[in-house]
Amino acid sequence: MSEPVQVVVSGATPTGTQWDPVRRAVQTLGQNVKNTNTDTWSDVLRLSSSVMPKVLVPALGMAAWAALVAVFHIVKDVNFLKTLGLPNSMILISVLGTAMGLLLVFRVNTAYDRFWEGRKVWSIVHFQCRNLARFIWVYVQPKSVEEAQQQKGAMNLLIAFPAALKHALREEPGHRWADLGPYVQHIKDFGADVQRSTSGLIIPIEVLVHLQSYVNRYPAYQFPASNAIAALADAVSNLQRVRTTPIPAAYTLHLKQTLIVYLLSLPFQIVVQLQWFTIPVTFFSALIMLGIEVIGGEIENPFGFDNNDLPQDDYCDAIAHEISQIMAADDPTADAFGWIQPFSLNNNKVDSQSLKVHLQAALEASVRRKETGQHHWVESLLGKIVSVIQS
Repeated sequence: MSEPVQVVVSGATPTGTQWDPVRRAVQTLGQNVKNTNTDTWSDVLRLSSSVMPKVLVPALGMAAWAALVAVFHIVKDVNFLKTLGLPNSMILISVLGTAMGLLLVFRVNTAYDRFWEGRKVWSIVHFQCRNLARFIWVYVQPKSVEEAQQQKGAMNLLIAFPAALKHALREEPGHRWADLGPYVQHIKDFGADVQRSTSGLIIPIEVLVHLQSYVNRYPAYQFPASNAIAALADAVSNLQRVRTTPIPAAYTLHLKQTLIVYLLSLPFQIVVQLQWFTIPVTFFSALIMLGIEVIGGEIENPFGFDNNDLPQDDYCDAIAHEISQIMAADDPTADAFGWIQPFSLNNNKVDSQSLKVHLQAALEASVRRKETGQHHWVESLLGKIVSVIQS
């Protein structure tokens, strides 16, 4: 089987062998596309992101309570619970279990909605920073050294914005942070020689104000850039809403009180049937149900430093890296024709002789595949292109 010929004149493109479908299939045969989450079954022993350590002590307390109930019901000398004939049916478990299931599901779903809302808004921040960086770095053409410095300063503000937002959500005041201070020091209010405190400022909004002042100097691009800045301001408001609006205390208190009543009454309901097995059953029941409640509390505020919080540091680093790469790249308008060379036959920058060689080789490869009965239209098209070049 012949290898397809690379019909490309210039640019960093793959070689013909890399386009071979058989070769590509062999190379990817052992690959398995996975989610970015690399959790495996071995993680059942991992405690770094687990809530088990946080609920282990309360669960052991419930196990101790179940042990007392079992002793006072089973041991003959002290089995006064059996003598008193305390409730020992499963009806209470069924009634409370249904209510507990609804309460716990609502608790976790509400907390996860807040977690997911935070992730969506951070995705908007990432997109709008990219969008605004494109406007500033590509559309704005500095006409002097001063304008070039102002352009770089605006790009630095884009790097500073997500970091400022992260610190604001974590209630870390001021601007003197390693990932924030160096990118805002060219602003008068945040310079190294400023002695006054900036702890009372909403720094993300301050950064957006300075960005808006910069884009106002270029009326031709002001409207789309202002829309991006408005979207970033809206993202700040949405994240602050999630951060400062807790789940109502009445709900969380009622859930915890109902959960404790359920777990305390559980041993009395199962001790007759399970005897000494009441202790481990109560322990694992408490471990599971308390763990679900703690998970809700863990992800309710996803802007902290816990393992289960949003990786805001990674988001900020990714945005800063992308913007830095944009600033480090060559002028994107310097060569406006290189990427269309294989298709632009009327462009005087195209090396027609090299293109004819590649197209002729592709035509020959198509002829060799003629016995397959496929790609006849490719043969016809390539023949016409070669005839145009030769003429």
